Amino acid sequence: MTLLLTAVLLAGTPADSLCDRAANLFFNRHLAPDNLENARRLLAEVRALAPKHERGLYLWSRLHVQLGDLAKTKRDKFRLYERARAIADTLKRLNPNNPDGVMWWAVAQARIGQTRGVLNSLFMVPTLKREFGRVLELDPKYATAYDAFGVLYCELPAFAGGDLALSEEYLVRGLQIDPNYTLMRLDLAKTYIKQGRIDDARTQLNYVLATTRPTFPADCILDDQPEARELLDRLDRR
Repeated sequence: MTLLLTAVLLAGTPADSLCDRAANLFFNRHLAPDNLENARRLLAEVRALAPKHERGLYLWSRLHVQLGDLAKTKRDKFRLYERARAIADTLKRLNPNNPDGVMWWAVAQARIGQTRGVLNSLFMVPTLKREFGRVLELDPKYATAYDAFGVLYCELPAFAGGDLALSEEYLVRGLQIDPNYTLMRLDLAKTYIKQGRIDDARTQLNYVLATTRPTFPADCILDDQPEARELLDRLDRR
């Protein structure tokens, strides 16, 4: 009986297997045009099969954030980001100590704020700080939370608490945890540009372009490296 139980535990559940397949497709969506849609279908299966599956909820929320990023209209962006937030909220209520639920609720909330515009979303800032901080309480090595703090302090106007030095501090700490997180390195370059540290920005942008084993391959290939090239071109034209 013990051997049988061990075998079952090692094999995992059907929902675990579906999540593994969906995550592989989602994080490698640059490899084939249907990967994102196929990931969506697999995660929809997880939702039907195991609606309280924590990893399934995390991936389902993250996928909806990505769909919101790709949406063409503000209306569609709001709809998808709000859906992502609701899914993450389900995970938060199911397990308040799961950092993925807290993080992706906050990411979706931040995206809603970005879509509205910074000045129309300043009321969100205390909530976002609280949620990002909660993620780091739950998992001090959760790199996305450092990136989120870094971007927040970079993008906020000074009168609302923007602080480029604090932005840099969070981003550098996050990169110490995950040096191949190319979006965070890109965000550090943007902070350096705002600080007038152009050579430091170039170093970070070139590092993004030289990264061969990024933490999130699709984000790197489809978004981060193209933006790094564009920023380098702009800096060269100064």
